[in-house]
Amino acid sequence: MNILLITSDQQRWDCIGRLNPAIKTPNLDRLAARGITFDRAYTVNPVCTPSRCTMLTGEYPSRHGCWHVGTNLPEDYPHTVASEFAAAGYATALLGKAHFQACKDPASPESAPAVHDLDHFDHWHGPYFGFEHAELVIGHTSEPHAAGMHYGAWLRSRGVNLSDHFDIHDYDHFGPWDLPPEHHGSTWVADRTLAAIDRARTAEKPFFVWASFQDPHNPYVTPEPWASLHDPANMPDPIPAGEVDDRPEFYAALNRGEFYGDDPELQERAWGDAKVRPELSDNDIARLRSVYCGMISLMDQQIGRLLDQLEADGSIDDTLIVFTSDHGDYLGDHGLWGKGLPAYESMQRVPFIVAHPSCQNPGSVNHALQSLIDIPATCLGASGLHVPDNYQGVSQEAAWIDSTVSRRDHCRLEFRPAQGPFKQQTFIENSYKLVLYNTRDYGELYDLEADPWQTRNLFDSKSHRKLRDDMLDRYPLPDSAQDVVRPRMAVA
Repeated sequence: MNILLITSDQQRWDCIGRLNPAIKTPNLDRLAARGITFDRAYTVNPVCTPSRCTMLTGEYPSRHGCWHVGTNLPEDYPHTVASEFAAAGYATALLGKAHFQACKDPASPESAPAVHDLDHFDHWHGPYFGFEHAELVIGHTSEPHAAGMHYGAWLRSRGVNLSDHFDIHDYDHFGPWDLPPEHHGSTWVADRTLAAIDRARTAEKPFFVWASFQDPHNPYVTPEPWASLHDPANMPDPIPAGEVDDRPEFYAALNRGEFYGDDPELQERAWGDAKVRPELSDNDIARLRSVYCGMISLMDQQIGRLLDQLEADGSIDDTLIVFTSDHGDYLGDHGLWGKGLPAYESMQRVPFIVAHPSCQNPGSVNHALQSLIDIPATCLGASGLHVPDNYQGVSQEAAWIDSTVSRRDHCRLEFRPAQGPFKQQTFIENSYKLVLYNTRDYGELYDLEADPWQTRNLFDSKSHRKLRDDMLDRYPLPDSAQDVVRPRMAVA
């Protein structure tokens, strides 16, 4: 069986047409009609590098060691899902954003100055972390370093003057972008993915291909007509910023624009922190949200090209297709923007669609829990291949085939926002979410069924004390004096 893993970057769980009629995603809807949409899928970490390394290694960040953006996974890391497929005779390729290594470390191959050596990327195509073939990009939309690596070399070969379009340094910028759609990063990812599938077909090999799109990550810009595709007046309003007196103190500090207040362990914070944007009016927020949706719709058009080819040659009937994202985006919910520490659903949940060749009830929605950590183990198992012993996910194949099946009783998320002992872990069961912090006495508990917006923290509620204590017994944190990041597991 072929495997096509399609990922977006920073896409909210509710920003697919199958679950939200306000957004136009006809091709993701088409994929959903072939398979199953999961509306309760969770990331393992609310920032890029940790979650992407988990989809590569099958391990939680506390095991693979990449706890935030700015960390590096060693290139010789054993038993990646790509290396397992390659060893089994698959053609393997990664097209688009990897972000397995630091993007702001001059010694990293995914950082400047290396990413701007376009002559190098004209000739180097892997191997990379077990992928036999790699064509990479880092950064997002209009950032100068987004026009580097293989994408930059592709743009140069088309005669694009990079400085004309990749000159917006403001991460909070939003609106139309003057880059022609035919030169957009989503177009490039689709082009290179189609070429990788063609190479596998020529070699008469099954393929494991990861198409890794960069959108809809900020800066929130996209070409016309996509920037104006969605009417701002039709955009759902953000979840209001509620009272946070019953939360850990950093919630109130964030609402004041003070990041994490006076907490000394959080002052040297890493990238990817949530923030407030008081300068945005209600009209600005609606326009920004409409551009964000336009970014997704442009990407959706390019995903349609992948489906078109698989349908045209008949290989779609032998291909397991998984679509998801690395994490969500607050997008104004609770008064927050971006991603990071607060444990809200809009950032922790991700879109998740699976089209399995043996799907028994196509077009259905499954409320069973899914986690990004399950993708490597399930893809290998579905292909009849051995799953390495160090993988920490569960096989979801039965749920990917039959929407009445559930394979998980909980999901676990980890976050370590800064270098230091402060760490957060989130545990989600069917109805409840428990958020714990080592080195801190506070915690959070929410009834997601009765309170989906998480307006009431029940952690200290007398009526929920037994429930809380039972969950604490099931999901204990290590002693606060210890580091919850375990030593990397030794594997043969």
